[in-house]
Amino acid sequence: MDGAFEGDLIRPLGLMTLYFGYAEFEVDALLDALNAVGLARDTPKNAPLGQKLAVVREELTRLPLPEAAQVISLIDQARPRVDLRNVLVHSCILAEGRARPSDKSQRELTVTPEQLTALANEIFTWKEHLSAIRQKQLTPALQRMFAMAPNNRWRGP
Repeated sequence: MDGAFEGDLIRPLGLMTLYFGYAEFEVDALLDALNAVGLARDTPKNAPLGQKLAVVREELTRLPLPEAAQVISLIDQARPRVDLRNVLVHSCILAEGRARPSDKSQRELTVTPEQLTALANEIFTWKEHLSAIRQKQLTPALQRMFAMAPNNRWRGP
């Protein structure tokens, strides 16, 4: 896909937005898995992605599961990507890829179609790793843990 956009920022920005939407869908599935065992119940579906990730991270930090630590590590890897996405989406992108953030405390940056495409691909790959860990490792571990807990609820430390 590299070079396919020939300087066009709109299509790779759209691709980045689309792939972050897929990532958010996966984070929602993770929240659903936590909700199924009585965790993260008060997180609205329309909360920002960063807030959802913070809630998931906080809940998983309390669990004595190696699978939870894996997901926390993935969340920590995503944070800079989510922050960059937020800056880009909430910026005015001008000629030659100059991005002026709406938050005036942040510096202007320059972005290329290749960088946007790379960011999109990185978050897509991240989403796939999260999905695999959630489905194959975390959800079964949560089910085992909560099946043994009184009233099937984790009370935590």
